[in-house]
Amino acid sequence: MNRVVIKIGTNLLTRADGSLNLEFLEKISSEVKRLHMNDVETVIVTSGAVAAGRGELKLNRADPETLHEKQALAAVGQSNLMQKYYKYFSLENKVVIAQVLLTPHDFENLDTLQNTHNVLKLLLAKKVVPIVNENDVTATDELKYMANDRLAARVANLVGADSLILLTDVDGLFEEEPHKNPKAKIVKTVDKRNLKKYFEMAGAASDGGHGGMRTKLEAAKISECEVFIANGLGKNVLAKIVLKDENPGTVLR
Repeated sequence: MNRVVIKIGTNLLTRADGSLNLEFLEKISSEVKRLHMNDVETVIVTSGAVAAGRGELKLNRADPETLHEKQALAAVGQSNLMQKYYKYFSLENKVVIAQVLLTPHDFENLDTLQNTHNVLKLLLAKKVVPIVNENDVTATDELKYMANDRLAARVANLVGADSLILLTDVDGLFEEEPHKNPKAKIVKTVDKRNLKKYFEMAGAASDGGHGGMRTKLEAAKISECEVFIANGLGKNVLAKIVLKDENPGTVLR
């Protein structure tokens, strides 16, 4: 693989109290540096701005929030999130990063779509890792539907990625809901033309996250490359997928 898009879920980036999981950021930055050293162009699509804002303001995520409150939390959290990315990627691992904030409208307008394509390609050519996130302050639809998995698929299509890697806190797609059946087996390979039965059994989002398995399947459906769903907490998960051609979770082709 020469170019990959990696989507990092909220539950990986935040702890139970809503604060950012610095240990995970340190881990994933080292893994991305390894890809970088092997000349793999990498784009990261990150979640976590709303959760980071909630943690920064020490708010209880169990309390109901209006759309505007979530937008305000994203505004607070995005700067905090990028500070941590800069610390672990740029300062500690010497990987230059760039912030890119997008909305669905950027993919619907030909001018903005072309501009986004040109900027991302230029950043990759200069060995910069773009850190892409929703522009939550203005993207009301994205905040409603929490579609960072779909955003990652659109970005992967835009840059012509070889693979889209959806990192989450579960091992992959299971034949049955693992919370209901602990003996449920993981599905190693899925044909993207036959996703209907998996949509029917896909669970809702977990408490901290917003997408759940359903939006990962939706991302696979619209992506033009193979899609991996894998546990981001696993050891060397990116190297296994990208450098060793292994499948630690589920691959959808």
